Amino acid sequence: MRRQFVSVLLVYLFVTIARRQQLTEAARSVPAKGSARIVGGSNARAGQFPWQVALLRSGRFICGGSLISNRWVLSAAHCVHNRISVAPASEFTVLAGTINLYVGGTRRPVQRIIAHENYGSFGNDVALLELSSAILNSTNVRPIAMARSISNLASSLVTISGWGQTSNSGSLPQILQYNTASILPGVQCGPAGILCLFSPANNGACFGDSGGPAVYNNQMVGVANFITGYCGSTSPDGYALVPRYVRWVQSKIN
Repeated sequence: MRRQFVSVLLVYLFVTIARRQQLTEAARSVPAKGSARIVGGSNARAGQFPWQVALLRSGRFICGGSLISNRWVLSAAHCVHNRISVAPASEFTVLAGTINLYVGGTRRPVQRIIAHENYGSFGNDVALLELSSAILNSTNVRPIAMARSISNLASSLVTISGWGQTSNSGSLPQILQYNTASILPGVQCGPAGILCLFSPANNGACFGDSGGPAVYNNQMVGVANFITGYCGSTSPDGYALVPRYVRWVQSKIN
């Protein structure tokens, strides 16, 4: 999707960390409307992304996430954090098995949250949520495998998905949206462990997409963490690099 890699790199060199924005902040204050779409995205088909879940806090959508087993969800730490500490698990519910944020699907209360112990300053922005009971596989529910490496994915297109806003001041979509983005090698857009994804102008992640997956060949390679500047800019979106956290995940859920 991203064609002008050289110009994107030049623009990025002048972008500071102060312009990075985690992707939940505006989503909590923007009303949802069924006609909206993620920035530059398309409506997902039923069952197209069976690992995708919505994270609800006190019944209100705040973030995305991915089923990595029938009882565990991988999302972003800032989705479950109260600035200083992790919020109580009892405040959260996971919605799975639907592309419609308001119709259908299966809900499970969250019984335990494990945020990365070194989360902070846009680094290690990953968290695990244990569900109260397993969600069985079906046409619309299936956990996704975590990629062990991205060494052969330079300049590859990955698929991103979520119910995030359609623009900086846009609304939340009713139907799950998806788009593609490019992995550009050798670029640092955040702390260690960040996967930098590039999209053309008016495409990419936005507020509410936090915690959602970046997927290549049916394996999760990234977890949405932040945007740089504003939604749909030509600056990179930052995703936690999943291969870096596979061992951490396994140590917590096994």
